[in-house]
Amino acid sequence: MSDRKTYLLILLCTFCILSPAYSQQPLFEDFRKAAGTYAALYTGKVEVGYSSAFYINHPYLDTDEFRQGSICYDGSLYTDVRLRYNTYKKCLIVLTPERRMLLEVDMRKVDYFIIEDLKFISHGDTYITLLYDSPQMRLAQYAFCKMGIPVEKGEVSYKRFDKSTRFVLSIDGVEHTVTSRSSFLKHFPVYKKQLKRYAKEKKLKFSTSYRAEALTALAKYADSLINKTSL
Repeated sequence: MSDRKTYLLILLCTFCILSPAYSQQPLFEDFRKAAGTYAALYTGKVEVGYSSAFYINHPYLDTDEFRQGSICYDGSLYTDVRLRYNTYKKCLIVLTPERRMLLEVDMRKVDYFIIEDLKFISHGDTYITLLYDSPQMRLAQYAFCKMGIPVEKGEVSYKRFDKSTRFVLSIDGVEHTVTSRSSFLKHFPVYKKQLKRYAKEKKLKFSTSYRAEALTALAKYADSLINKTSL
């Protein structure tokens, strides 16, 4: 039996368990038509959600909404798929084409993935967001998530995820944690004045909500100054 037929049969069995009201043949045909050449991607287990009846928040990166993306999976690139990233399980969730199921992607086969305009690459046992990447430097965002102390509301106890973010600037392979404009500028003493002026002119904000955007802008400008000097 071919790998593709095996994938399709696995998904068919899952659908049959969850939806006994459907006859097997029409269900198989619906999925086969919808999955097409993407069948290999839809072989993971069904995601267990985070109901607001039990959780005060969610563990997904930025939002629990599915966004447009691409996955380089087992050597093949799959585009135009709906994704979200679970920072607690360190797992990518894909929405099947007919929007019936949410499946966990086998991360052992994921080379990288893209959600909207952001690229995520493997780093140790997790995936990091590449905010800027060039031969001279790289700026990456690390997302951390752990189970926090439960939140009590009335007589109900809700589970809560504690999430945090760290930004790492790599210069010639050496990593530096950056948290603000000043912590970024200290790594470029030669261009400190230009970078400070640029941040002021562009009105870059370094508060939590805008930090990724501001640091990315500084990294791009710093790199342009370095390249201009080296010409």
